[in-house]
Amino acid sequence: MKISLKTQLFAAFFGMIVFFVLLSIILSSTLLEKYYYSKKEDAMQQTFNTIRDAYSDDPDNIMLYVEKIENLRGMGIIFFDQHFNVLYQSRQRAIGLGVRNFRINTKDPVMDWKNIEAKFKKVTVDKPFIEKRFDMRMESSFVSLYGKIDDEVYVYLGTPVAAIQESAKIAVRFYIFTGIFMIIVGGIIIYLLSLRLTKPIVKLNGIAKKMAVLDFEEKYDEKRNDEIGTLGESINSLSNQLECSIGELKAANYKLMQDIEKERQIDEMRKGFISNISHELKTPIALVQGYAEGLKLNVNDDEENKNYYCEVIIDEANKMNNMVRKLLELSELEFNDVVLDREEFCICELIRNLLKKNSLLLAEKGAEVTFDTGGNDSIRINADYYLTEQVLMNYVSNGLNHLEEGGVIAISTRVAGRKVRVEVFNSGENIPEEALENIWLSFYKVDKARTRAYGGTGLGLSIVKAIQKAHGNGYGVKNKPGGVLFWFECDLL
Repeated sequence: MKISLKTQLFAAFFGMIVFFVLLSIILSSTLLEKYYYSKKEDAMQQTFNTIRDAYSDDPDNIMLYVEKIENLRGMGIIFFDQHFNVLYQSRQRAIGLGVRNFRINTKDPVMDWKNIEAKFKKVTVDKPFIEKRFDMRMESSFVSLYGKIDDEVYVYLGTPVAAIQESAKIAVRFYIFTGIFMIIVGGIIIYLLSLRLTKPIVKLNGIAKKMAVLDFEEKYDEKRNDEIGTLGESINSLSNQLECSIGELKAANYKLMQDIEKERQIDEMRKGFISNISHELKTPIALVQGYAEGLKLNVNDDEENKNYYCEVIIDEANKMNNMVRKLLELSELEFNDVVLDREEFCICELIRNLLKKNSLLLAEKGAEVTFDTGGNDSIRINADYYLTEQVLMNYVSNGLNHLEEGGVIAISTRVAGRKVRVEVFNSGENIPEEALENIWLSFYKVDKARTRAYGGTGLGLSIVKAIQKAHGNGYGVKNKPGGVLFWFECDLL
């Protein structure tokens, strides 16, 4: 199971706080009382030294000074002479000795006076004796100091142990309460700190995961002057470099795919070309060969038949020449070997000139020709003049080839946005729906017998398609009631 960095940080710091708080409480409960005893002994030693020095300087006013010490430090103080008669007893009673009168009863069975007297006799001016003892009369323990001021005066200092123990207990309880408070507050602070520390790391992790799936949109945008900020900048730099490299790789792959697809298309076109050209040339070659052999063998001696044979051979040769020329033109267009010679000209003028040049051909067919400009007789476009004329001529020729005697050829122009659409309608039979998409393919013929009759190659509409793709404009065909409508688009100025 995964444990988040935030949880780990929180657990580590929170555990550290709990550990030190518990350690503090344990040490306080076990050592604080001993520490208090040690400090109390030091305080009693210091008090003794102060009393001794004060007595040496001004013995007459020592009692007034001692009362101040009693009130300030809460100690019981007794002065004895060399016979252990009480010279002075504090108002706090002889704390720790059970003294009630100015004369100690050495016969008192409760007091171990001999032991106390022995302790006084052992001390020196510079080295008092300190102990913790139990007062049976007061049923309480005390810290006692036995000291010698000079050869005639002894002093006893006593302070109750209960006060020390109570102070230690109060201190321990205080540490417990403050420890709990520190744990709660510290936990909240550590949680917020963990959240703050891990938030940018979580964000960087999210960015890295997106980079793994090639999504480089998100960037680290926090401004920090630390290692995390440096890491964020490094990840941003890595993201940019990867995005650039992968972009270049994608572009290279795309170009490679295009090249492969182009090679495949070239191969298919080569195979199709060989198949189609073989099929298309088979008939005219057979005719030329047959009629040429007939001439050679003098199958017909009369001059009229010889002339007919020669005309057939010339006609089929012209058809083959026309087919080869169109194939070369189509190849150049499809393989982008033709550079467009764009210029500005009026499309309406081009249409009129084309109709004028082909007026005899149109008249032979008895075609009724109309031209509708839609009220705009000066539509100027930007295109290759020769290739645009060829597109229009192919549409008109295609219409004438499928036109019945006295049929209609209707040309119109319409402006739509930044384009002008040229439409060529010819009356006659509709194209079968399943053939509408195939008519743009090389050598495709809807009615092969009819195409052969008028000498069509099946390349005219393929050339239209290639020219329009070179210009980057649309083209199309759709059946209309009583005929077929072809169209193509040009760029307006």
